[in-house]
Amino acid sequence: MKPTSRSLIKYRGQECLNCGTPLENIDKYCHQCGQLNTTKRLALKDFFQEFFSNVFSYDSRLWRTIKHLLFKPGHVTKEYCAGKRISYANPFRFFLSVTIVFFLLVQLLILASSYVDKDQPNQDPLKFTVKQEDQNPFNIEIDSNVVNKQDLINKIKKSRDSLSSSRNMIENFAIDQSIKALEKDSTKIKLSKEYTTQSKLDSINYFSGFFKQMDDYSHYSKKHPEASAVSALTALEHRTDAFNIKRYNNSRKFENISDSPLEILGVIIPKIPIFLFFFAPFISLFFWLIYARGPWNYMEHMVFNFHLLTFVFLCLYLVLLETLIFNTSIVSSILFLLIGPFYLYKSLRKFYGQSRIKTIIKFVLINFAFFFLLSIASSLFLIFSIFASVDL
Repeated sequence: MKPTSRSLIKYRGQECLNCGTPLENIDKYCHQCGQLNTTKRLALKDFFQEFFSNVFSYDSRLWRTIKHLLFKPGHVTKEYCAGKRISYANPFRFFLSVTIVFFLLVQLLILASSYVDKDQPNQDPLKFTVKQEDQNPFNIEIDSNVVNKQDLINKIKKSRDSLSSSRNMIENFAIDQSIKALEKDSTKIKLSKEYTTQSKLDSINYFSGFFKQMDDYSHYSKKHPEASAVSALTALEHRTDAFNIKRYNNSRKFENISDSPLEILGVIIPKIPIFLFFFAPFISLFFWLIYARGPWNYMEHMVFNFHLLTFVFLCLYLVLLETLIFNTSIVSSILFLLIGPFYLYKSLRKFYGQSRIKTIIKFVLINFAFFFLLSIASSLFLIFSIFASVDL
């Protein structure tokens, strides 16, 4: 690449302007801090020259890294660990960049699809509504005031007496027999939920109280979705302090998340890159154990795993593109059922250089360990993400 004007030999000084290290005219950069050795004042032309020079320099490393990751399994890791680090992008920063951009795209697509669904009216020709009277042929409504068996009997009798003329003989007979059966039956009936009182919550341990309180608040908010936190707490005869108000609001938020897949995705997706960034060290520890007799250190296993995960996300870009354009899953099936296992095997062979038999055995062990650790870690991550989002 053609040198910028500020790097010409006529502008070089005898001392680094950044750290004061003595330099010579042959020194293009300071060997202490790496700054360009120049005494020329920064001009607009120089600024743009250096900017585009840096962009294209990184751009060449970026495309070289992507090309070799996709088509030369294990090659980038082997070259990077051998010391050729200027030629390739930093594996940790590159992984974070790829994953963050991917999940930003996924979130934008989810957001766009939710807006499309809201704007489009329901055109389902088979959709129909059931009339209220079809759901309740005897026209008996059971509301929140019916709390025991006697209340239920009285409600049925009242309904029977007020609407007996509109029913036929069979319906009236069925209602009468139901009333007689209820009156003879000694079983106690409770039709409404008993909420835990504030005094009882205060008398039990924290965890039992927490789950009882959350269950009560969830039940009440479902029955009274329009009620505010203060009015709900007043009706439940709970303290209307900041703690209970926050917990009631969080229980409603938790219910919304549980009922909506898009809400759950919105909570989890932004955290996945960080989750994978911290998951890689754990699987690298397993690599370090099964390759303990080899010359590789822990950080080299880390580089291998970050390159492997980066390859997975580069493939996910192709899957996303296929879904958007063709709305099919052929590419994803081929990638993860055929190419994925083959890529891992070739990467292990290239980087670790062991025999085919040893590589196959370790390939099986690595897959088992990976899915076992991933299932545990992802379950904990899912629970933590949801509970953290509602700040319980």
